[in-house]
Amino acid sequence: MTTYFDRLPVELLHMIFQFLSDCDVIWSFFYVSPYLDAVVNNYNYQKINFQSISKTRFDFVCNHLNLPRIISLTLSNDSKTPGQVELFFNRFKLQDFISLRVLTIISVTSEDINPILSDLPKLPHLTSLITECRSHQSLLLGQVLNQLKSLQHLSVSYGDIFDHNVALPLRNLKELNAGICNFLELRRLQMIVPALVSLKINLQANHQLQLFSDSDIWSSLQRLDLTLNHETTITFTEIQQLLYRFHKLTHLTLNVRGLAENLANGYLWETCSAIIRLRTFHFIIEFDNHPLIDQSELVDEIFRSFSTPFWLDVKKWYIFITTHGIYTTSCYDEQAFILPTFPPLSTSPDCNWFYSKTKRIKLDDNILLKNLNKFYNLEQLDLSDEHLLSSIDNINQFIHLRHLIIHENISNKILGDILLHNPHINHLTISQNNFNQLFPFKTIRYLHIQNTIKIKNRTQIKQLSRIFPSIRRLFMHVSSMRLIYRIINSFQHLDNGVFECQEKIQFMLPEWLKENTRLKHNACSFTWRREQNKFLLWINDSIESNVPSNNGIEDSLNVIEEQRSDKCSLQ
Repeated sequence: MTTYFDRLPVELLHMIFQFLSDCDVIWSFFYVSPYLDAVVNNYNYQKINFQSISKTRFDFVCNHLNLPRIISLTLSNDSKTPGQVELFFNRFKLQDFISLRVLTIISVTSEDINPILSDLPKLPHLTSLITECRSHQSLLLGQVLNQLKSLQHLSVSYGDIFDHNVALPLRNLKELNAGICNFLELRRLQMIVPALVSLKINLQANHQLQLFSDSDIWSSLQRLDLTLNHETTITFTEIQQLLYRFHKLTHLTLNVRGLAENLANGYLWETCSAIIRLRTFHFIIEFDNHPLIDQSELVDEIFRSFSTPFWLDVKKWYIFITTHGIYTTSCYDEQAFILPTFPPLSTSPDCNWFYSKTKRIKLDDNILLKNLNKFYNLEQLDLSDEHLLSSIDNINQFIHLRHLIIHENISNKILGDILLHNPHINHLTISQNNFNQLFPFKTIRYLHIQNTIKIKNRTQIKQLSRIFPSIRRLFMHVSSMRLIYRIINSFQHLDNGVFECQEKIQFMLPEWLKENTRLKHNACSFTWRREQNKFLLWINDSIESNVPSNNGIEDSLNVIEEQRSDKCSLQ
């Protein structure tokens, strides 16, 4: 079949592909036409990210991977893609990714990652290894790290990854995210990775800072991202002593806790020579003493101390103040603060940083609704009282709004009106179980039923599947694990489910699912995982077209290039 894309030169298509992820390129353009098949097959895609992907897309992309081309690979075993890591390495050998430079493996345990550790040294170009633990058990990578001669960047969740089998210092390792470390783990890190230029670390006690001060190790650090356990407090003097020996430090991020009178003093910070040398300085400083409620004089003093020419003109480092701490505007995270819809007190010359970065808002009686339309990047809206909606002129003005959270005191009529006039909303979180007045909403793809509601019978399942027929990702609490087979059969498009149940999971096995659900069909494939009182499922029930041979694709490209050689150059 000929398409409009067939009229475009190869170079222009490759320019279009650069605005898409490599997985989207493969998924969107294969099997559209022989010409596009040939173009995609010869496109130099390099970065494959499988995080949060549907299993249907995952299987399709895996069928079309050209392993020697891939330089970056991301895999995940989180709740959206349970069992992905094992599935991938049952299909491919890590050693076949001969050009791989960056490997990222998310939400794994030692059992998940151990089978591939021995293959890591077979990747001669691997420079970056990023791992995130799903449990509190650390990943022992020590033995294999000695063999990764080209590794320069390492990221882990916990600092005790280095067992006693690490014989030699890893001098090639320049960047380390060490995760959470205790005193002994920090000391071992200093001996094993002495040549760091970038370090991100979470320390459990401030006495660990003494290890930094007592040794010349890591004196070449250029970047430091330091978090202290929030049960630990620190003083400005301790921070100054820590920074004094880092003469090459140019980028600093601090997340600490201490007294407002001591740490919230801009005059003091600008007297520190290490701070003066910095190019970037980000901090989160939370107060250990009473919050700044009814302390207007102290707030004014803090504000003035960070409003000097050093902060505003020379460095252009702007801060904002809340009742519990001070923060640089670069560290603002709307999930970390409960704020009204007007900006906090800030030294920034404008409020654009606040309105542009805020993507989640919860509406309640304390919200100043007249400012709501200023949040042009709003992605999530939490509605707790339908009477507040009468003050919102146009909820559909938020073009980025995708996630709506509805509480039980919101009527079905209001919910129906919102969804009807906002077809861009595709993610719904609800805490009600009466949907009698609702008609089907095909735009909702992700449904999260909060734990206040427990699904107890087939009538509720039938009702939900009628109202939300296009659900692909589902989270709900069920009274019995046997209801899961009805859910799988009722939601025909479901590709990811997280089911929470207090009942012990004894019979939920792949064989049981295949016998009692639509997953029994040969076209269906799925992975699953038990996780405490949760059952996680990842489903592909599509039938993929036959994959043409590589020879056929190459021949097709040669013919097309000969026919269109005079049209394949950008003027």
